[in-house]
Amino acid sequence: MAAADLIFRQQPVGTPGPVPLVFGDDGGTPSTPDATLHGSGRLTGLRLHLAAVYDINVSRPTVGQTAGRWQDAAPLPHASRGHWQQSAKLPAGVRSRWQDAAAVAARCRAAWSDTLALQRALHVAFEQARRLPAEPLHARYQEAQRLRSSTGAGMQQALRLPAAPLRGRYQETYRDRQRRTGARFEQAAPLQRPIASGMGIARRLPRAIGGRYQQAWPPRPGQWQRPAQPGKEPCYLPALPAHLLFADPWTGDGQLVFVCERRGPGPGPEPVVVVPVRKVYIVLNNITLHRVDTGAELHAHSFSMSLDHQSWTWSWQASLHHDAATRLGRDNQGDPAELAITVNGLPFRLRLERVARDRRFSPTRWNVSGKGKASILGAPYATAMQFGNPTAARTAQQLMADVLTINGVGIGWTVDWGLQDWLVPAGAWALQGCYIDAINDIAAAAGGYVQPHPTDSVLRILPSYPAAPWAWDAIAPDFEIPADAAEVEGSEYIDQPAYNRVFVGGVGMGVFGPFKRAGTAGDVLAPQVTHALITDAVAHRQRGVAELSNTGRQEHITLNMQVLPETGVIVPGQFVRYLGEKTVMGIVRSTSVDWSFPKLRQTIKLETHV
Repeated sequence: MAAADLIFRQQPVGTPGPVPLVFGDDGGTPSTPDATLHGSGRLTGLRLHLAAVYDINVSRPTVGQTAGRWQDAAPLPHASRGHWQQSAKLPAGVRSRWQDAAAVAARCRAAWSDTLALQRALHVAFEQARRLPAEPLHARYQEAQRLRSSTGAGMQQALRLPAAPLRGRYQETYRDRQRRTGARFEQAAPLQRPIASGMGIARRLPRAIGGRYQQAWPPRPGQWQRPAQPGKEPCYLPALPAHLLFADPWTGDGQLVFVCERRGPGPGPEPVVVVPVRKVYIVLNNITLHRVDTGAELHAHSFSMSLDHQSWTWSWQASLHHDAATRLGRDNQGDPAELAITVNGLPFRLRLERVARDRRFSPTRWNVSGKGKASILGAPYATAMQFGNPTAARTAQQLMADVLTINGVGIGWTVDWGLQDWLVPAGAWALQGCYIDAINDIAAAAGGYVQPHPTDSVLRILPSYPAAPWAWDAIAPDFEIPADAAEVEGSEYIDQPAYNRVFVGGVGMGVFGPFKRAGTAGDVLAPQVTHALITDAVAHRQRGVAELSNTGRQEHITLNMQVLPETGVIVPGQFVRYLGEKTVMGIVRSTSVDWSFPKLRQTIKLETHV
C-alpha cells in the first residue's frame, strides 16, 4: 500500500488535552445551485398566465461537519480481471423438459361438514349430597366376659388297650389280579447269529504267580529333614534390555496393564478339560423326548441332531414308537410343538415341524424332524421387516438388541455378545428381512457368526476365529482328547491361497484401508471386503483377522467319540487338542449326535492349520 499524506488545513486548537481529528472535512461551504425554469408552447391567440412561487423561508442548518472527502479510486486492472473461456454448449444440461400439469380438482378440495354439537359432554350432573348423621362414626363396645377356664387342659387316666388291636387283618387276595403288575412284551424276532465259540486245548503258561519278599526289620534311628519349598517363579527375566509386547489394540486412555504370562514346560497352555486315558470308557447312554406343553413322553427308536458354525439353529430327526401318533400335533396356539430333549443329562429345546409314517415296520413307526428353538426368528415364522439406524448413532450390540424388538418392546429373545463392540453412525446401516437375517448381517460384518443357546431364548454371537491360527499355540484348548477316547473317521486337506494382506472397509461411510498379517511382507493381496457396518477400526481389525485366518494349507479332521461326562456335546467354536499319532490343535466347525439304542456317538470336525 502506497504512503498517504495527511494535510491539516485548520489552525491548531489552543485548548489542552486530546484533539479529535476529523478526516474528510475540507472546511468548505456547500453551495446551492441555481434553479432554472424552462417553458415552451404555441400561442394561437390565447393569453396564458404563468406564476411561480419560491419559498426561501426554510431552515438550512450547517452540515459541513458531516460532509466527507472523496476522490476517484485508482483502477486496479489485475484485481478486476477474470479469466474465462468459451464454454461448450450442453443442450441437454441446460434444457428442462416440462409439460402442462393436469388439473386435479379433487386434491385441492377438503370435504367437511358441520359437526354435531354434543352439548351433553360439557355438562356435569350433580345434586346436593345427603348429610349422614354422626352416629355411624362411633363404634359400640362393651366389656367382654372373661373366660378363665379357657387356658385349662382337660385330662383323665388313659385306658390301656390290649395288644390285639395292633395286629392287621388281611385276607387272601385274588390271584387273577396280577396282570396289573406284569410287564408288557411281544414276540421277539429270532436272531440266526450263532453264539458258539471256538475252543481248543489250552496252553499252559509257566509264569509264576508267587510274590517276591524279604525279611523286614524295624526302622533304624535317624533324622528326617523337611524338603526346601520351591521359590515362586518370577513373571519376567531380570535382564536388560526388556522387550514390551503390546498384544491389545491402543485405546487412547494411556493405561498399561502388565500381565504375567510366564508358562511352565510343555507343548502349550494347560487345557480346561482333560479326558483321561482309560482301558475302557463306559457310559450309560440315555435320551428322552417330552412335549413342553403337555409333558407327554415320546418313545424313540433313534435320534440325531447336528449343528455347524454357518447355521444358526439345530437340525434334528427321530424315529418314534407307534404309540406317539396322538402326541405329534401342534400346540394350543397352532405353532409347532416344542420338545424338551435330554442327551445323557444335557438339555436341549427343539421344535417339531414334520411328521411322516414309516410303514417298513410293523407296527408303523413315525419319522419326525424339525429345527431348534431359534427357528421362530426366520422364515416362514417371521415376516420381512425394515431394520436400520436412520436417526441416531448406535453400537453394533445395541443395533442387534433393537432388531429383537417391536416398537421398542422386546420379543422375548436376548443376545450374548461375544465380539468387540463398535460404534455405527446414524444412517450407516439399513436392511430388509426377518429377524435372523438382520442378526446374521450384523455378526458377519466383524467376521462373527450366530450360535443358539441349548435351551434359553438367547443368541450367542461368536467370532469365527477367536485367535488367528498362527497364534493357536499360545491359547489353552477347551478339551484335550487322547487317541484312546476318540477315533479318526477321516481327514480332508484344504488348500487356500496364502493371503497376507486385504483391504477392508465400509460402504458410503466408515473406515477403509489395508490389513496386513504381522511379520509378513504383505505381498499376497486377498479380494477386497466391504460392508456397511465396518465403520470403526475395531470392526476393521476383527474382519481383517477373519479374512486372513481362513488361508493357507488346512486339514479338516473328523473325530468320532462318545458323549462322555467330561466333555458332553462339543459344540462349534470350541478348541480341541487331539493326541493321536500326531498332536493337532483345531477349532470345532461342526457337531452331530447320532443315537440308536443303545449306541450313542458324537462326530466333530476340526479345522487345523499346517
